[in-house]
Amino acid sequence: MIISRYLTRQILQVTAATTFILLAVVVLGRFLKYLAQASQGEIDPGVLALLMSYRIPEFIQLILPLALLLSILLAYGRMYAENEMTVLSACGLSTRRLLGITLVSSALVAVMVGSLSFLLTPWGLVNTDSLLESQKELNEFDIMVPGLFQNISRGQRTTYTEVIDNNEMQNVFMHESDSGRVTVADTAVPIEDEDGSRFVLFRDGSLSENDEGGYVLTQFEELGVRIPARNISFDLNVEERAMTTSALWRSGEPSHSAELQWRISLVLLIPVLTLLAVPLSRVSPRQGRFAKLVPAVFLYIIYFGLLLVSRDLTAAGEIPVMLGQWWVHLVFLVLGWLLFAGRVPRLSWPGFLTR
Repeated sequence: MIISRYLTRQILQVTAATTFILLAVVVLGRFLKYLAQASQGEIDPGVLALLMSYRIPEFIQLILPLALLLSILLAYGRMYAENEMTVLSACGLSTRRLLGITLVSSALVAVMVGSLSFLLTPWGLVNTDSLLESQKELNEFDIMVPGLFQNISRGQRTTYTEVIDNNEMQNVFMHESDSGRVTVADTAVPIEDEDGSRFVLFRDGSLSENDEGGYVLTQFEELGVRIPARNISFDLNVEERAMTTSALWRSGEPSHSAELQWRISLVLLIPVLTLLAVPLSRVSPRQGRFAKLVPAVFLYIIYFGLLLVSRDLTAAGEIPVMLGQWWVHLVFLVLGWLLFAGRVPRLSWPGFLTR
């Protein structure tokens, strides 16, 4: 029991740390992408934190299987390199028992992945899609950032405001690239008329226009400028991914079956990767704890890549639904059993195959 708790704690601690590091990298990369869209006037900066929170379950469900694989390799690799496993083996810890103890840790991770895959990720994607769709209804003046020149509407306009107070913009600048017109005003307020058309009402400013080779400067007290709807799109195809698991189960569409199999596959990854990782973590003190890291990650990339390809082919109807993604799990399950039974050469780095 003491050995079981010790090994489980080792695996779960490293899994948590690895997940946190990988999640930070993924979230930062996605946040920078959304931040770039916000600077271009496509997304309201005020919703970035909420948008990222909706995407986090999707990121974690993809990170956890890899984090578990790395944690088993790092934790057990250290124990083999420092001869801890030799001592435990002398105390009666067999390879089969080691696998059983590791599967207990993996079961906890599998439950978490299943909860994310079947429940939280579809919920997050539904909210993400709704939030991004609501951004399409805003014009560039609704999402202006004070103190920042924004090149918006695909370069058609450049806008600037110094302060926004109670939806009133102060010290406003707008340049329209097509006509070369420049509008400067003390204040501006977005308004909407009775038929739903959106305008910006500039007050106490000047308008500079190009007129037959010269510029005409016009002073005004009020000037209404119609702002057309933005023609933007977000690369987020959530039609199947946002459906509930029960709806996918009832549907007979190949694309829906492929998505359902994908959610199940994320859970099946966990025990199969555990079966692969336990024999791969076995290293000699001379090899060091990182000897099997590269070949294990290489196997994971092939495994995950084949699942992605099979999902897409199943959704397109090119692979029968009955075959789907199950064959990939079967192939790597057999490979894991062969590695565990010592029927294939051991993998290490450098020199992927060693005897």
